[in-house]
Amino acid sequence: MNTKRKIGPALWAVLICIFLLALALRGMAFMRFKDNMGLSGDARNYWLMSHQLADTGIYGYWYDGNPYGGSPGVSNARVMPGYPVFLALVYKVLGDPWRQITAVRLIQAFLGSFCALLAFAFVRRVFAKDLPAVITALLVAVYPTYVLSCTLILTEGLGLFTMLVYFYLAAVAFDTGKKLMHLLSGAAFGLHILVRPTLLPLFIVPFVYFAISGRKRQYTPYGAVRGSLARTMKVFALQLAGFVAIMAPWWIRNAVSLGALIITAKGDGNAFLAGTYPYWQDYFQDIPESIKGVNDAQREWGIRRIINGLATDPLLYIKWFTVGKTWHIFEKPYLVNLVPEIKRLSEIMHGLIIYAGIPGMIWHSIRNIKGFCLYFYGLIILGIQLLFVPDTRYAYQMMFFLMVGAAFLVNQVWELIRPPGE
Repeated sequence: MNTKRKIGPALWAVLICIFLLALALRGMAFMRFKDNMGLSGDARNYWLMSHQLADTGIYGYWYDGNPYGGSPGVSNARVMPGYPVFLALVYKVLGDPWRQITAVRLIQAFLGSFCALLAFAFVRRVFAKDLPAVITALLVAVYPTYVLSCTLILTEGLGLFTMLVYFYLAAVAFDTGKKLMHLLSGAAFGLHILVRPTLLPLFIVPFVYFAISGRKRQYTPYGAVRGSLARTMKVFALQLAGFVAIMAPWWIRNAVSLGALIITAKGDGNAFLAGTYPYWQDYFQDIPESIKGVNDAQREWGIRRIINGLATDPLLYIKWFTVGKTWHIFEKPYLVNLVPEIKRLSEIMHGLIIYAGIPGMIWHSIRNIKGFCLYFYGLIILGIQLLFVPDTRYAYQMMFFLMVGAAFLVNQVWELIRPPGE
């Protein structure tokens, strides 16, 4: 695989145009909402939390206006610190809550545009093909949900950016074998987990592929398998070191301030419990007052509901936790109603990516083991999300994998119809 092919002038021109297009679209979204300072829900909670962190040094997330959502001025670990710290730094520099919102939106617009280039770099590095890499970059640039999300004070945009940084650095690290790249890859994974912890169980997945693929071509005086295992453990240790270096301050803070070892965050109980009501039947009707706002108690109640549901109506619960939740997550694009004028366009583009992405992923998986591993990675993310309440917001990261699949379907069609010799 020639992953070191230089990018020619024509391809550079295409990439610059894609980046400028992405930036222009996000600039239009920014201008549409630049005077809209009304925040609600999680966005307002993050915003208020960042002010508390910058002004008092207290790290604590609370649900503004919710009597069961905690109180300001109380330390906790309900959410990961990546995005709140980012917001707090912007606020600390500017010193104005409204300029903070404007600056965050502009930064997110730039990072979202850069995601298109990261998508190109990752796909090209792994699969050594220009056309699907360009198509993936274009889809990332113009997908309405990705464009509009730069205006939100939520983790999605920064989460996608850090995920793609990790993907690219990991691809370079495994391709080159350089120690520094493996350390940086582990650190990038840690930065993403500090924003969105969903991928944490997937840290081991690239190493499984690395060990299996290494057995086929790597031989040492001690035998192929042992050599492969030794190499795998070495790069695993390097990436783990980078990951721990980034995560350690969060773990130390939790141990000192809260007296507990909290690896990620403790705000998942409500979302988990909410996901145990098949098709929203009797939604939250059986919840006692004593567990409202209590994370661990809500998680335990949710586990009991699942066990009881599988015992009394297994078909309903199995359907809900598979096709039911999947449908709810992907049935329509996230933020579809944010700009009514482009609602239909957003729905069409969302549908095209899904209906081209699924067969593209299947075909690419059959033809390419790396493609199979990439989409399997995305499938695991979906499996994790299916444990919680289904929301179109959860499709945000997974749409990238569908975009790659759609790009390879277009590439396959082009290879079938293109004139010989081209």
